[in-house]
Amino acid sequence: MNRLVGKVALITGVGSGIGRAAAQLFCQEGATVFGVDRNVESGKALAAELQAQGHAFYFHAADLSQEAGCIESVRQCIASCQRIDVLYNNVGISAVIPFQQTDAETVEKILAVNFFSVFYLCQQVIPLMQPQGGVIINTASELAIVAQPLYTAYCASKGAVLSLTRSLALEYAQSNIRINALCPGPIDTPMLQQEFDVEADPVKAKAQGIATMPIGRLGNPEEIAQVALFLASDAPALMHGASLVVDGAKTIF
Repeated sequence: MNRLVGKVALITGVGSGIGRAAAQLFCQEGATVFGVDRNVESGKALAAELQAQGHAFYFHAADLSQEAGCIESVRQCIASCQRIDVLYNNVGISAVIPFQQTDAETVEKILAVNFFSVFYLCQQVIPLMQPQGGVIINTASELAIVAQPLYTAYCASKGAVLSLTRSLALEYAQSNIRINALCPGPIDTPMLQQEFDVEADPVKAKAQGIATMPIGRLGNPEEIAQVALFLASDAPALMHGASLVVDGAKTIF
């Protein structure tokens, strides 16, 4: 407990799933958390919940697919919290579409959310961290390492995140900024359920998804949040540019 006392963490995508679980866990571990999400209703509900428990949590509504939203989110975080010790780039979207039906608008939207938000937030936060050190956690995916049909644009966006992470880790290692990638497998979140729901038989699609998991179940958001907590803590001091695959052994199945 108390592994993040005195630290300020900016977490994106706190409205649901992994981001919400991470915000709750980081608060429990003593961090001041500045959460960003485009869903105002869910963000405010999380803020009310955590503040009622006595935690230091701030919510900011923003569209992180736009550079302006990233810049304003960092500005608001500094205005509220004075510093940023941990940046957890968690926000993401997916699309299950055959390659030949993937139009430019879809590709641009997926890249904007999954890759460019990471790029722009890192660009804003790294100069703030250079005098003091810090931690950046970028959410890639198991699909940055292995492939899956119908996820071409998503795979490309997450591969870009992984490559960016490694490049930045090298460039800023001597600035005492640890930059690593977290690569979740199938996690039981609203985003994954939406992927099942576009299938003709969502129940069958979910069962087939679970069948790819050697552990016999989907992961849960809290399990990924625990790994993010490890990366955010002082424990992995030697870990720079790593890609932590947390997928219930799916990629080696």
